[in-house]
Amino acid sequence: MPAEVVFRGTAFPESLRWHDGDLWFSDVLTGVVYRGDIFTGQLHIEAEIAPYVSGLGWLSSGELLIVDCEKRAVVRQETDGQLSIHADLSSHWSFNANDMLVDADNTVWVGTYGFNPEGDAPVPADLARIANGSIDFPITGLVFANGIARIDAERIVVAETFADRISVIQTSGEVKLLKQIDLPKGATPDGLVVDNQGFAWVALAYSEAILRVNLETGEKVRAIEIPGRGVYDCTFGGPDLDKLYVATSDTDETHVIRDLPGEILCFDLSLTHPGVHGLGNK
Repeated sequence: MPAEVVFRGTAFPESLRWHDGDLWFSDVLTGVVYRGDIFTGQLHIEAEIAPYVSGLGWLSSGELLIVDCEKRAVVRQETDGQLSIHADLSSHWSFNANDMLVDADNTVWVGTYGFNPEGDAPVPADLARIANGSIDFPITGLVFANGIARIDAERIVVAETFADRISVIQTSGEVKLLKQIDLPKGATPDGLVVDNQGFAWVALAYSEAILRVNLETGEKVRAIEIPGRGVYDCTFGGPDLDKLYVATSDTDETHVIRDLPGEILCFDLSLTHPGVHGLGNK
């Protein structure tokens, strides 16, 4: 499938969000949040949170929320640009916070590494929920909870990178794990998004592809091949939400800050998957 390169020159782009006609994302390893103008190709720095930054989302009142990975906190950027702590998770988590979903009712879901991926064996951890000024951890047992997307009003799906699976969670009423869908060994699911037909589009970090997964049957197909690249996130965008934007970089992170190999690609799904579009659910 042909791709257009829409943005270049970042280290490790992730946490893609389509918001008010622009593509937003975090450059995780440089601590920079960008807003990208897809028409001009210009990147605008919107926030800087060193050393690592991850999930993004917006409150209904317009403030931007950002995951400060190392401080294990969700930071709120006020309309005047000032940053403040929205939720501090550091007393509960010992390892970095990761990606995040902000719901329309301002409920926030945040994952954590749960271990040091550079040297530790994977261990399960929990998923945080921030709602109405309180924090709890209603789901346990997720291994490196990463991308989170809403399926519908009652369910979300979470990528578990080092368990090679995605997990469907009920969020209405009693929060509980509904099912887990195993992916091929070594898939390393990272960011994901859900389309209007009930499929998750899953970025396979070290498997060079976007996997499309039927969330009801578990059927899966490698929908987009991206050879020679780490594939770290994806989201729908464009006026009709029928463009799939994909964050890529080198799989070897050693020199990405120096070399800035990160690219964001655009795939026009109206040409290959007519009728498929996003739901604005990420």
